[in-house]
Amino acid sequence: MPPWRSGQCHCGAVRFDFSSDLLKGVQCNCSYCIRKAALHHRVTAGRFILRSGQEELSVYRFGTQRAAHFFCRHCGIHTHCHPRSAPEQVNVNLHCVDEVATMAPAIEISTYDGRSWGT
Repeated sequence: MPPWRSGQCHCGAVRFDFSSDLLKGVQCNCSYCIRKAALHHRVTAGRFILRSGQEELSVYRFGTQRAAHFFCRHCGIHTHCHPRSAPEQVNVNLHCVDEVATMAPAIEISTYDGRSWGT
């Protein structure tokens, strides 16, 4: 089973854990993701735990209203989302995981054409 890893927003008000091998990140080019520059890593909902800060999160929805993008209402950092292509799963923002800074060269990064998805 993959190890559990921890992440947080910039100010630390929102903290989460997830279980994953952290070998792959995805950059989406949809109109929202391209602006927030998140590095997504998808896990099943059962492998994501919001440890603290539920009340500190704001949610942003647009277009189909299917995706839910969560960010800290204090520092504005996007921590995770439920993507419209798989709303029952969680995309963790790997830029919120401290150990990723030391692993970055080992992380395979791919792109996702969210701009054209569903059109």
